Amino acid sequence: MPLFGTLELEEAGSDRAARLAMFLTWVENAHQVHRFDAIAWERPIITPKDKVDKLEVLYGLVGIAYGLAGKFRLRWEEVTIEDAKYALCGAVTKVVDDRRRKMDKDDMLTAARRQMGWRVVTDHEADAGAVGLVAYDRIWPKARAA
Repeated sequence: MPLFGTLELEEAGSDRAARLAMFLTWVENAHQVHRFDAIAWERPIITPKDKVDKLEVLYGLVGIAYGLAGKFRLRWEEVTIEDAKYALCGAVTKVVDDRRRKMDKDDMLTAARRQMGWRVVTDHEADAGAVGLVAYDRIWPKARAA
């Protein structure tokens, strides 16, 4: 059973450097305890309305993930949210009121809890689990089939 948790970067306030340092420390500490073999992340979703501060944090987090993959010689994978939704829910869209709609946060939480039996608290944790499913299949494709 995977372990889930949420790191609240908001505790560092608006200080981007402090937020990124919190993430770096958290992942390095987790690696010391669990010695994981790979690292995966969801490709950031960027919209025209996003401000520079948000973009700097998102790409800073991704940069840290790349750096840690290099530092610890980890295999790595970047996963789109569409691939994660498909892995967890079996679809990216659903039909609601005769219209196609994207799978939403509640769908991801429901699939994580009911189908996977994961003890997730937030939709972010469900997303992370789904990213892990995709990354595992891509990094070790034969392991899951065995």
